[in-house]
Amino acid sequence: MKHVPSFFFLLVLWGLPVKCFSQILNIDKSDTSEYVSKAKTSLNFATGLEVDKQKITLWDATNTADLMVQKKKELFIVSASYRFTYNGPDDILNAGFIHFRYRHNYKNTFQPETFLQYQWDNKRGLVYRTLGGANMRYNIWRGDRWDFNAGLGLMYEEEQWNYAGVDSAKIPANPKPITNKLIKINSYLRFDWKASENSDLAVNIFIQTKPGYIHPRIAPHFQWNINAGKHIGFSTGFTGIYDEMPVVPISRFYYSFSNSILVKF
Repeated sequence: MKHVPSFFFLLVLWGLPVKCFSQILNIDKSDTSEYVSKAKTSLNFATGLEVDKQKITLWDATNTADLMVQKKKELFIVSASYRFTYNGPDDILNAGFIHFRYRHNYKNTFQPETFLQYQWDNKRGLVYRTLGGANMRYNIWRGDRWDFNAGLGLMYEEEQWNYAGVDSAKIPANPKPITNKLIKINSYLRFDWKASENSDLAVNIFIQTKPGYIHPRIAPHFQWNINAGKHIGFSTGFTGIYDEMPVVPISRFYYSFSNSILVKF
């Protein structure tokens, strides 16, 4: 994926058939929707773009598209994100993911869910990560303004790292990419608060570790959405990753902030 031209992916996201879909940036909100016999689709698209011109033109963009399909007691989710900083022929930052998720009986207190994901991040040295697994999800509390749920399961993960994000002093004499193939325990907590009619806050914490292993990978995510109308809004997010034992000697903690325009259909 690192060879995919930046503008091509951006154009693909902008060219999605948005009339057929609507929102799922906060995908858990769909759990409160009634079961429907006729398929219901929805899409959210968020984008942030900066252009800076001095000696060169610098493009910095984050784009996210989320698709949800509901039919009867089935819920299908597809989420994709691409972030890049483009400097002439060079990709200073090239990162993204595509995620698939399926839930059955999504309004039940307990519900099974399966998922697949592919991601990459050239700045940190993540060439690719492919994973798939299944969770049992527990809806702990659901109210008019508050939702709280958790999930626990197993997943298979394959990831390859190089030394692009490592300080030069820590790079070994003959650096070669490292590939890991692991079975991991996957768990998460999610809290959603509808602060007002026009805003909501979502907090996710993902925890992944090998069975019997005490060094986890923890990924918190915070997102605040503000509606400015029926089809447009603003989104502010924070994403972090803390890895107790990183595959290559990079910083244990990595984070990013994002501010985006949110388009809903």
